[in-house]
Amino acid sequence: MSKSVDIQVRIDPACPEPVVVIHTASKSQDVENIVHAIENCMDSEYPLIIGQRGASVELLSQRDVVRVYSEARHVRISTVNGLYDSNKSLSWLEMQLNPDRFIRISRYEIVNIRKIARFDFSMAGTIQIVLDDGCVTWAARRYVRAIQQVLKNLEGKKEDDRDV
Repeated sequence: MSKSVDIQVRIDPACPEPVVVIHTASKSQDVENIVHAIENCMDSEYPLIIGQRGASVELLSQRDVVRVYSEARHVRISTVNGLYDSNKSLSWLEMQLNPDRFIRISRYEIVNIRKIARFDFSMAGTIQIVLDDGCVTWAARRYVRAIQQVLKNLEGKKEDDRDV
């Protein structure tokens, strides 16, 4: 990707809120930087998440969170920058996370929809989820229907975003 970007603005009275569509040949760090810049410019009602690593405490952008899960009675936050601990419960964090970005896949795990590389539906009744960072996890049976609904909604949004 060249360092110049072709930007087009289309005024559409039927579109109540701005929609940004990025056309690119492949996902790259430049594309991620553009998305991050746009998200940072918009007012967000979703707060930063506090993560602890050793003696340090960091504020984590929800954009960087890959998954949040419970392990051995501890809540862990996996991000693109590493693993953090949280002193908050999984349920409390779920209430703080953007529901357009995160989905609960089991009693013990919430994943960032935008960090999912692929789904594997080959096993009846469950879904294997492979995340961008290579982590493989499984959706519990009771959450399969909700995940399928999210996928349908995402598919509908992609169809709405197409230029006619």
